[in-house]
Amino acid sequence: MSKGTFRLTAALLALCTVFAGLAPLAARAEAPPKKYKILMTIGFDGNTWMNAAQNLVRAIAKSKKYEGRVAELTIQSARADAQVQAQQINAAVEGGVDIIVLWPFSPTALNRAARNACAHNVTVVTFDGEVTEPCAYHIGIDQVYAGAAPAEWLADTLKGKGNIVFMDGVPGNLVNTQRAAAAKDVFSGYPDIKIVAETPSMWNEAIARQKLQEIVAAKGWDAIDGVWTQVGCYQFAQLELEAGRNKLLPCAGNGTNGERVIQLAKGATEGALDAPGASMGSPPFAAPLAFTLGIKIRDGENVPKATRIAMPLVTGKNTVLCQTGDRAELIKVDYKCNALPLSIASATYYMEIWTKELPELDVNSALKGIPAEGQ
Repeated sequence: MSKGTFRLTAALLALCTVFAGLAPLAARAEAPPKKYKILMTIGFDGNTWMNAAQNLVRAIAKSKKYEGRVAELTIQSARADAQVQAQQINAAVEGGVDIIVLWPFSPTALNRAARNACAHNVTVVTFDGEVTEPCAYHIGIDQVYAGAAPAEWLADTLKGKGNIVFMDGVPGNLVNTQRAAAAKDVFSGYPDIKIVAETPSMWNEAIARQKLQEIVAAKGWDAIDGVWTQVGCYQFAQLELEAGRNKLLPCAGNGTNGERVIQLAKGATEGALDAPGASMGSPPFAAPLAFTLGIKIRDGENVPKATRIAMPLVTGKNTVLCQTGDRAELIKVDYKCNALPLSIASATYYMEIWTKELPELDVNSALKGIPAEGQ
């Protein structure tokens, strides 16, 4: 074989080797993305926060970006029973689930189930509430700040003196425990602020109204100077209006649409009262964020164990009213609105249902479980 022929043969062999190496890469690049079986399990239901969280997950799973990533989506409620929720997790693991999006009813009672899931290569992502099992990922707000910031606002508004009603959420749940303890810690620094009535709201507007009615009937309006509650400021304002009171008392609560609307200046929209209020809105959009984090983790992306969502304290000064809450309007206002007309979202509906991080979602995603138009 001549030198020229040898060189040509060697070059051809090298070229074949290169193409042989590229062929598997091309095949891998063209392979469709993997689809995952996903379970969303919530510790309780029956309020609009959980309804929105579930609908937002349904919507993101139907979006163009993620519909090809979901082999199956199952949503279950434990109905305030940690044992039932553990059984749901274990059954999903046996059924070959890949990702569990979890709002845990208990921070500790689900640890064994979460640990078992992780041991079977199942990705567990909690949202809003947490478990103490270290293998689980988490995304949510600072629950201590969520209780302390409204309490500090109320103490400042009352100038450090007055009788208050204290309404927590669902007793025994970690989210409730952290918020309530933080608020009481703030009030302990104001010896002239007295808690004259304490009751759970169960994170339910109807129950909050009933409890507030009972307290007012027992104590009388003159014995109350303000309210700290995890839900119910809108209901409290309505009771004041029904009683014919001209001056509304300050109320620090959670981010329902009704609470945001009554904080607006009179005339801004139907129901606006210029009521003194502050709210910390724990976002239902934490649920679809947990969904997307689960997919990122399964795809091999480097995701931190805990992701903190920053949430502002919303008063009348920074309440921003949108008119529709659809994607076009959200883009126009850079996603900064935090209230809607009561004809669009009811007074009991929780806000913080959208974020720039999830452009696939808007108000229709939260209300109807469908992606934003075009998404």
